[in-house]
Amino acid sequence: MKKLNLILLIILATLTLYGCPKNIQKTKDNTSGVDLKNTAKPDNEWKDQANKLNVVYWVPKGVDTVPGYSKRISDILLNFQAYCADYMEKEGFGRMSFGLDLKDNNQVNIITIHSENGKETYPYRGGGSVINKELQAYFLENPDKKHSEHTLVILPSISGDPLNPGGVPFYGLGTFCYALDYPEMKLEHLGTSGKYGALATKWIGGLYHELGHGLNAPHNKEKKSEKDLKGTALMGAGNYTYGKSPTFITGATAATFANSQAFSNQVRSDWYGPTKNKLTQLKGKVEGGKIIISGNFESDVPVTDIVIWHDPYPAGGNKDYDAPAWNVKPIGTDSLYVENALSEFFKLEGEYQLRIRFYHENGTQNTYSYEYAFENGIPKIEVINSKKIINPTNWKIIEASSQENDGLASNILDGYQNTFWHTEYRNNLPNYPHYFVLDRNETTALNGFVFGNRDNLNGVIKNLEVWGSNTNSNWKKIGDYSLKRQQNYQFIDLPKNTTYRYFKIKINNGHGDFKYTHLAVLATY
Repeated sequence: MKKLNLILLIILATLTLYGCPKNIQKTKDNTSGVDLKNTAKPDNEWKDQANKLNVVYWVPKGVDTVPGYSKRISDILLNFQAYCADYMEKEGFGRMSFGLDLKDNNQVNIITIHSENGKETYPYRGGGSVINKELQAYFLENPDKKHSEHTLVILPSISGDPLNPGGVPFYGLGTFCYALDYPEMKLEHLGTSGKYGALATKWIGGLYHELGHGLNAPHNKEKKSEKDLKGTALMGAGNYTYGKSPTFITGATAATFANSQAFSNQVRSDWYGPTKNKLTQLKGKVEGGKIIISGNFESDVPVTDIVIWHDPYPAGGNKDYDAPAWNVKPIGTDSLYVENALSEFFKLEGEYQLRIRFYHENGTQNTYSYEYAFENGIPKIEVINSKKIINPTNWKIIEASSQENDGLASNILDGYQNTFWHTEYRNNLPNYPHYFVLDRNETTALNGFVFGNRDNLNGVIKNLEVWGSNTNSNWKKIGDYSLKRQQNYQFIDLPKNTTYRYFKIKINNGHGDFKYTHLAVLATY
């Protein structure tokens, strides 16, 4: 009898630890994509959390709700809530998850909105933006319904075919995300064979992936060693594997979630408020089979986590599903250091985009992008290396050919890549050439200029001229220079003993077929 009791205890302990249905393949550390037990916990761990995900069921005029949607969606979301907590804990962030407004421990308080507009108002393409505006107005009128900046919107499928649902928005859009509902969208179908199982992976796994976006997570791929050990990254191709094969949350995604308002119990008025962050120095090298990146930064709001992506080209946007990512903590308050083993890359050739993202304690992100390439299997990461950048406080921009009210030329002197000068484009669209005039307020020797772009590279400076003067007249041409279409800092060296007080930067053309141009940083070294 004692032996039988011992066996039962071992079985119960195993189920409690892993909670994997028999038909879901386990990874080597026994993690899986589905944990049905979590949908019926006696007491929700995050029911009293200050910040919670807003869950909206959006019903266009003339469209019916799908029967049983409240229970089915509750089961799906409660399962994902516990799934996130499991991986947050594995990645060292503690048992954190997004909060949910609950009617009871097993049912989410879903906001059901019957729109005055028909389904044609909310197509797949563009419908999400329309709902965004209408929901923002709704939350202004009903502030008690809004529990954070993060909202999941679910619409009934309008395809007319329950085995081929669709026709509505299904994507992430800032802190909003969109998914659909159909009659057999049930948690119990995950991991089963046949049409319902395949649909569950596609649409429930897809909902989890898009909700990841709505909770701030960008795409990232599992590292090479993780593929066999853990499976597929949810924010990579996990929307095609969840429920069928092991699917997990990466450390990079966990770091993102850890700084999401919906995962926090902290009440603050500056969630996602503006921050001032800049990289003052960055170095990259290859050593011991690793890319080693180090640098220094300044920030007015403390940095909590740093995530680094290596994204093979084509890169960025919806082309980054294949980008492995690493997450680290800052060193002190102003330094970063990360080692990225080349053995973790799936591809050791071609061009890459390196992205470094700083997460601040108020949830705000600041991202910097750099380009490098592999040659003969070796990454030429040294191209990201920057000299010590100096932002003189006595410099002033005293003239510009044109500027927008939210793109003043003076912004280029603050050292931040998220503030910038932008030539006019709203009311007027002047063509090239564009220019601005710098007053250094001194005539000491100047080594050269540093140019830094923001993350939007459309229309950035390509060919420019530099002119000098000590009187803001009688200009003398110093030279012609070219800049690349990249966010990496670019340095132009001036002739030795260049001591002019005034400099005119004349831009003759930009990258792309645009009449405008823009610049984020002008500094020296």
